[in-house]
Amino acid sequence: MRIKWKLTVASIKMFFREKEAVFWTIFLPLFMIFLFGFVKFDQLGSIQLGVVNEAPQKSASLLQRLRQVKILKITSGDQDSELKVLSKGERDVVLIIPANYEEQRGGTLTLYVNDAKPQESQLGRLLVQRAFDEMAFARSSSIAQQRYLVHAQPVKSRKLTYMDFLLPGVLAMSIMQMGIFSVAFVFVDLKKRGILRRLRVTPINPNDFIIAQVITRLLVLLMQIVVLVATGVLFFHLNFSGNLTDMFLIGLIGAIVFLAIGFAIAGISKSEEQVAPLANIVTLPMLLLSGVFFSRTNLPGFVHAITDYFPLTFLADGLRSIAIDGARIQQLAPQLIGLGVWAVLSCVLAVRLFRWE
Repeated sequence: MRIKWKLTVASIKMFFREKEAVFWTIFLPLFMIFLFGFVKFDQLGSIQLGVVNEAPQKSASLLQRLRQVKILKITSGDQDSELKVLSKGERDVVLIIPANYEEQRGGTLTLYVNDAKPQESQLGRLLVQRAFDEMAFARSSSIAQQRYLVHAQPVKSRKLTYMDFLLPGVLAMSIMQMGIFSVAFVFVDLKKRGILRRLRVTPINPNDFIIAQVITRLLVLLMQIVVLVATGVLFFHLNFSGNLTDMFLIGLIGAIVFLAIGFAIAGISKSEEQVAPLANIVTLPMLLLSGVFFSRTNLPGFVHAITDYFPLTFLADGLRSIAIDGARIQQLAPQLIGLGVWAVLSCVLAVRLFRWE
């Protein structure tokens, strides 16, 4: 243990002497947090409309007209589930179409609105009302008897911002970047210079050197979580409802997955020129499609199904559930199982592919 501790201390010094590694691991995620936080992308989004349709055959023309409004992003479900996600802040408005709905009859329909988002709720109500008015005008010049009125019913909801969504995603991204890029580039350089080969003829157990490198990056991970969460809370009013210990635990599992992938890439790469394309092939699809910067709800169905099984998706969804919903680690069974399977597969792959020379 004394040797492992001294190697870990030496590894920490090596890590922080690599200015590029410190930049990509700590300062780049912080820069992205400040950039996206000040730009306020959450004010540029669409209106999330949930529809509880109890008269599917009678309301086809209404739904068709609503889908023509590009700013409306429509999802369907039962009343309990839609009102639940509305109270969690994931919907702006929810329209209830009752079973006795008749297009020509007119009357009053209930539109549940998110009281934490007054601008989005008001715009959503106006768009839905306009759809009903246009249908009535299309049928008759006199719409007094055939017009549906939308009654807005406020629902107490959480005030979630884009920062609440973004920060856990950026944290997951930084864990992936640290695990893959810092390991792959460092160990390929050590192989290229013959340092790993010479380690094997010293009294030091080479595996202790590997363990020290892993411990170093796990310690950096803990620092990343504290720094990014503190930045979000202090500067951007992050609605952090979770537990840091739970974030540490799922972050450690995610780090094991990406560290093993990094070792696998380092094993099959002979130079830094080979590392970059291999690492980017692995990371870019996940970076773009795993819901780091934007929700995956707008992805096509088959793409969404594929990204459900990305390791970065499991990690980002787990961190987001803890940070936003206050979920405990025992409530994240799908994410833990997914990361666990990836950890086993990536570790086996790393053991088979890693080479000392």
